[in-house]
Amino acid sequence: MGYLLVMTLLGLIPALIANNKGRSFFGWYVYGVLLFIIALVHALIIKEKKKCEFCAELIKAEAKVCRYCSKECSNSFSKEPWH
Repeated sequence: MGYLLVMTLLGLIPALIANNKGRSFFGWYVYGVLLFIIALVHALIIKEKKKCEFCAELIKAEAKVCRYCSKECSNSFSKEPWH
């Protein structure tokens, strides 16, 4: 029982890191609970994403032009907590 509690709490670490980079909290939480060490390393090395203000697709945070709709993106963006 203690092992399950520890794994449940450890799953929060990669989920919070990935969520701050614009990724799905719940998906990364499940990933973190099942494969903590791998998920932690993966969450640390993934790139930050932003949502295109025109087509709502996720693109790289450094992108100046959306690869989906080809519109110019502003430098400021808001990360959605569920992506």
